Amino acid sequence: MKEYSSRRLKVGSSDEAREALRGLNNEENNTGAMTCEDLPTKKSKHHAADKKKIVRRSKSYTDKDLSRYAKALRKTTTLEELNLGWNKITLLNKRFNQAISCNSTLKKIYLIGNEIGDRGIAKFADALKQNETLEVVGLSNNQISDKGVASVADALKTNRSIRKLYLSSNYIKAEGAKLLADALRVNASLQECWLNDNDISAQGAEAFADCLKVNQSLLQLHLWGNDVGDNGASFLASSLKFNRSLRMLCLSNNSIGNWGATSFSFALMVNQSIKELLLFDNEIPDEGAERLAKASVSNPSINNLDLSGNKISVDVLRVLESYDAIRV
Repeated sequence: MKEYSSRRLKVGSSDEAREALRGLNNEENNTGAMTCEDLPTKKSKHHAADKKKIVRRSKSYTDKDLSRYAKALRKTTTLEELNLGWNKITLLNKRFNQAISCNSTLKKIYLIGNEIGDRGIAKFADALKQNETLEVVGLSNNQISDKGVASVADALKTNRSIRKLYLSSNYIKAEGAKLLADALRVNASLQECWLNDNDISAQGAEAFADCLKVNQSLLQLHLWGNDVGDNGASFLASSLKFNRSLRMLCLSNNSIGNWGATSFSFALMVNQSIKELLLFDNEIPDEGAERLAKASVSNPSINNLDLSGNKISVDVLRVLESYDAIRV
């Protein structure tokens, strides 16, 4: 019987990056450290129009409170980032959505962990169709299903400013993934799509694979924890033979075994643009790991191959760690 290591094989990614990929959504990590004053009261000497960043998380704010922010968004000449994560916002405030649609300074908006749902996201998506400056939109953990994603996908077909879209930890299944993938066939501006901790399955992965054969602007695709399995991994691996833009693909925690790993080993022999392939916490055995290792050694573009938490024996782990070209 083979001995399996309980320790992790770390291949290139920092602890902070790995935690982000494990579901601590990136929009939360990047903005949580910095805070600033709330919007001014009538007695305040400060003006919202002078602020560049507003962070008001975990304040139990509802849509009623959004009216104040709507006023600031209409008047501001400097505000670039708004973080209203972990409140009780549904985005059904008409004034707020109207303000988003015409605002010309805001670049980042984070609404992680609210109660937006499908109705709220439909209203917000209409605003995104008109907004021309937002580059980062954080909508993770908001009870958004395929129905709501349809509105987001529709907005992506016309919006040309959004660069990063976070939709992790929602209720998105294969149909929602197909709608997003179809939108990315025509969208040439989105660079990062985060869909960690959803349920797109192999069918959703297939839709993204077909999209990647056409889309040449997406740089990062994050599909951690989506149950894509070997079938989904094989679809995505095949797409890398055609795609020349993707730099990072995260498929960790997806029940990927030997077949999926082998598919990627073949893809790495052709694709010369992918730099990071994250496959930690899967079911890859020795054979698949060794094939990936050999393929990555012959591929100069790969600088981060993460195979930790798989079914790799101690002996093979030692061999993998000896490969300088894998950059462990």
